[in-house]
Amino acid sequence: MPKKKTLSFRNKLKYAFLGITMMAVLVTGGLSYSISASILEKNSLTLTQDSVNKSARIVDEKLSKLMLIMMTFMISEPFKDLLESVSSGDYGDYYKHLNNMDNVFSQARMAEPLIHSIYVSTPMGDFYPLSVNRNRAVTFRDTPMYQRMLEEQRNIWVEGHEDQLFTGKQRVVTLVLEPITDSTLFSLSDVYVVVNIRESGLRRLIEPESEGGATRFLVNSNAELVGLESNPLIKQAVDSGMIGEAIGNAEAGQTTRMLHDEDYLINFASLGLNDWKIVSIQSKNNVLKDLIYVKWMIAIIAVGCFAIAMLVSGGLIRYLLQPIKSLQSVMKRVESNDLTARFEVKSDDELAQIGTRFNRMLEQIIGLIDEVKEAEMTKRATEIKALSAQMDPHFLYNTLNTIYWKMKLKKTEESQHMVVSLSRLFQLGLNKGQEYTTLEKELLHVRQYLELQKYCYEELFDYEIEVDDPSLEQLRVPRIMLQPLVENSIIHGFGSMERGGHMRIAVHADRERGECRILVIDNGAGVDKETVNALLGQTTEKGYAIGNLLSRLRLYYGEEAGLLAIESEPGAGMTVAIVISLEGGMNDERTWTG
Repeated sequence: MPKKKTLSFRNKLKYAFLGITMMAVLVTGGLSYSISASILEKNSLTLTQDSVNKSARIVDEKLSKLMLIMMTFMISEPFKDLLESVSSGDYGDYYKHLNNMDNVFSQARMAEPLIHSIYVSTPMGDFYPLSVNRNRAVTFRDTPMYQRMLEEQRNIWVEGHEDQLFTGKQRVVTLVLEPITDSTLFSLSDVYVVVNIRESGLRRLIEPESEGGATRFLVNSNAELVGLESNPLIKQAVDSGMIGEAIGNAEAGQTTRMLHDEDYLINFASLGLNDWKIVSIQSKNNVLKDLIYVKWMIAIIAVGCFAIAMLVSGGLIRYLLQPIKSLQSVMKRVESNDLTARFEVKSDDELAQIGTRFNRMLEQIIGLIDEVKEAEMTKRATEIKALSAQMDPHFLYNTLNTIYWKMKLKKTEESQHMVVSLSRLFQLGLNKGQEYTTLEKELLHVRQYLELQKYCYEELFDYEIEVDDPSLEQLRVPRIMLQPLVENSIIHGFGSMERGGHMRIAVHADRERGECRILVIDNGAGVDKETVNALLGQTTEKGYAIGNLLSRLRLYYGEEAGLLAIESEPGAGMTVAIVISLEGGMNDERTWTG
């Protein structure tokens, strides 16, 4: 068998000391890092939210200014003249109105540089700045914007797209307005004002210089991008539905979401003029990049603590192990049978208490050795009493007298059986001086005893022996265990009877509980409960056989009060039970029910 590799207690203590030190450093460092990261993340979300809210206010102010300019545009005299002509159906002055409107277009564009172009769609014709090249292949009614106006019947904001009304394919965000009119003067239908806003200018408003790696963009009420974005992160976040899930229907807020196994910090705020929202997204790892220094510091501190612990642990362990070495020296002396060795107690710590208890244990061992010697002597004396009881003069007299008269009466065969039984009885009882025998031999021994008693007390009783499992016969039991019980039944149970006595010895196995139960049952006189208690307590002379057996069983198996159980009532016989473990020991139950 290979030798087990074990660490010395010194090394175990050393490694435990180092492990606790490293664990304390790493746990402290880990918690510090975690708390710092949490605070940094929270601060980043708060600062970014302030910045996003500020951007939302700036965009709102810019768009509100744009709306004010367009209101001024729509109350200008050239525009009102145009509307009056359209309302009256006078379409002959188209070019006159086109020239007059050009100045108004220029004023609006100069008032707000964010405006790329303005386009007015009327039944008379289209009006636009003369300085901008018109794409005559497409009219407002040919664009999806016109269909949206018909469906929604209100001013609309159109997300970023290529301008179809003018050449150059400029990307714009469009505001489509219905004109403001005095309905008492004239009525209008199918007149729309289209304002194209530079998408690049709007992007500069919502995303100034980058702040901490955060990227901002506009989304509509369906969490779709308002403008064209080249940043792949923004496209992935929007396409995956993460942005829509994060912002929901809230007006503003901040949250954290995961995309491609990486956490991102998201802030958003709604615009007041429409249902668009400004969203900011930034990588959590980018926010926490400055904490890499903290990680390295934790690692360096851990290595330093490990080195210091290695240096300090040696001297500390030697100090701690000194009393253990002293105790080990005392144990070696005890191992060499020197029971006078004692541990010197120099302090009152836990190790000193162990040494004190070791000294007390030695005192107890010395006392137990004396008790064992005394118990062994008592055991031998009890066995001698048991054998003496077996060779009781009264029993021998009756047996030999019966043999004599049977021979006198020429009953040679019965006399021979009795002599053989008597010889076999002594042979099995002595058992070559062995303390234990098998259940098979014990049953054979008691059978010889019962045969002799039947010849001595003819027609007084009969008996039967049952063993439900033949394998039980090899069970290891004390010798002369059953004879005292059957003797008690014959003398005290059948003593007042002339005939009709019956004795049954039954051996049963309870495999579930791992027990073997040996029952001695008779239909004799029986006793009351008080006498049963007296028998078990060995306080009556009539119970000498049972009391003697109890003493022997306790010597063999210890102070187990439930080794023997008795059930009896006056006139209803007696049942005596012994319960033996199938592994060779007795159980510790204190009651038995047959």
